[in-house]
Amino acid sequence: MSSPITQIKPVLKKEKTRLLILDKAAQMFSRQGYQSTSLKGIATAANMKAGSLYYHFPSKEALMTEVLDKSIQFISDTVGEEIEQLDDGYTFTEGLKAYIRGHLTAILKHPDYTTTTIRNNGQIPKAVQLAVRVKREHYEQQWRKLMTQGKAEGVIRKDVDEQLLRLMILGCLNWSSVWYKPNGDSINTLVEQYTDVFLNGCQ
Repeated sequence: MSSPITQIKPVLKKEKTRLLILDKAAQMFSRQGYQSTSLKGIATAANMKAGSLYYHFPSKEALMTEVLDKSIQFISDTVGEEIEQLDDGYTFTEGLKAYIRGHLTAILKHPDYTTTTIRNNGQIPKAVQLAVRVKREHYEQQWRKLMTQGKAEGVIRKDVDEQLLRLMILGCLNWSSVWYKPNGDSINTLVEQYTDVFLNGCQ
């Protein structure tokens, strides 16, 4: 009978290979687009034969689905970690900073994954969009609750459309990966600047 260690090794190798494929797929989807990326190209980037890739993912759609799923999970988990550091009953402003810091950190830490959606707008198959819709909507719902809290606390003016404000904030955060330079402002500096502009305007 095989020892537990012997049995675990193939599983670990399979998972390592799977993650490598996902990393290469995310890199290619984000840099050259879904339509211009082929499974053969991904396999070549992962230093494997195209036929071997099918053992891990049956189609390009399946790969894109998992890349998008991981992207949302990266962001959701990082925001969750920031929220956990706050006291119960945190204010809207405290929550906004935590959400911005978590979202921005994930965007900049996993740029290939998190920019895939932005750079493939209009290219992602409907079936793929539907596959990740539940997880995406769950995350967006957390933002909606935060905006509602801001209205209730009087921080967000009554005449401000919460949905529009949410989309503006997320749009700014998502595009940060396009222009951000590691030798530029720190994430903490960006968080403070974003929060100040969103709450106080440019005056």
